[in-house]
Amino acid sequence: MGLLPGFLPGLLPGLLLGLLLAMAALPACQCDDVATGPSVPASSDPEGKDLVEGAIVLATTKEGGVRIYKIKQVNYFPPPVGDELVMIAFTEQGNDFEHAAKLWRQRKLTIVLPSVRVQRHMFNRNRDYRIIDKEPVTEQEKKLERGDALPPKP
Repeated sequence: MGLLPGFLPGLLPGLLLGLLLAMAALPACQCDDVATGPSVPASSDPEGKDLVEGAIVLATTKEGGVRIYKIKQVNYFPPPVGDELVMIAFTEQGNDFEHAAKLWRQRKLTIVLPSVRVQRHMFNRNRDYRIIDKEPVTEQEKKLERGDALPPKP
């Protein structure tokens, strides 16, 4: 009698092939310390309706980087004024949307401006942006000042 029961020798080639395929897929995994978050969408809402309280916004700058914002408040005004966004702007910028999203997920950000005010229609018209997440705005975030660190995720 052999070392393995009768059915196991027939299974070994398939098991080995499965193991090799699994090992080949490992380099494709994201293996850094940053938890994976939502992916960066291909576009934003053309009317800016995705610019809501708690939205995490990545927006291109005139200089070519991508600034990270969190909308902490939306003030509603009737036309022709339109809604005002009040956002926290962070010092750190990404080279592109993916890099900025990674910086957000790391959450090692500092505040450059605690209250950036801009009309929704102006922001939507003048900036290429993406919404990558939405989370509650905390009382602590409402009190942040220039140079403060972003608090841990609520």
